[in-house]
Amino acid sequence: MNETPNCTCPLCLIEQKLREELADPGNQEHHRILLRSAPHLAAFRTAPDLLSHLQSPAGNSSTDPVLAELLDARGFFPTDLVDSLFVLLFLPVLHSTLRRVRKRYPALSREDTAQHALGALLEYLASARLAARDTYLAFAIARKVRRATFEWANREAKSPLEAPRSGDLRETNSSESAEESFERGSLLRHFFGRAVDTGTLTRGELDLLLRFKLEGGPENGAFSNAERQRLKRLLGKLRKLASVDLRKRP
Repeated sequence: MNETPNCTCPLCLIEQKLREELADPGNQEHHRILLRSAPHLAAFRTAPDLLSHLQSPAGNSSTDPVLAELLDARGFFPTDLVDSLFVLLFLPVLHSTLRRVRKRYPALSREDTAQHALGALLEYLASARLAARDTYLAFAIARKVRRATFEWANREAKSPLEAPRSGDLRETNSSESAEESFERGSLLRHFFGRAVDTGTLTRGELDLLLRFKLEGGPENGAFSNAERQRLKRLLGKLRKLASVDLRKRP
């Protein structure tokens, strides 16, 4: 949930309602049935366990099989039951989209922007285009929400005769770069998870990379000389792997 105390933005109010429903004993039983309906979903005891795994920045394997089974479940379970999990999962994307769109288009209301971001998510979940994908699902969903909401905001708030000022262009680029952070995170989880699963990357190397990310780089004194040399070799190896991986992307 938004970290601001007593936040009353539309998305936080939706999150509060969905989490209350998640805690309802009747809904918990429905979620347990849903989780037992497919092999990858069955690895999770509760819906919060599932959400925690999917949102974890250090996931050990691709989220694609889990998300694919969750999407398939929309055809066998009440849509609201499944979609509420997707909304909770992608709330960071929705919040970020809401903030960035309103920064770029301050005349738009929070309520309208939140409604269109949420609508973009739910519409894409039901689309044939998403159903046809089997890789990079989180990336595709986050990208669609961002693009659809910015396109709507542009239509609503910008006159066709207006030419963007240079400052506006810098702000737009900055906003879109921030929006892509979730997408990059999804790709990295997929990439690192596959590297660990295939033995290309060891658990110790993954831990070193996480320390590098969390502690700000080797130059701050948090790493020994041996670790800095190991990290340098590891990053070189990952760059080569990533170049091959990107060429295989659909």
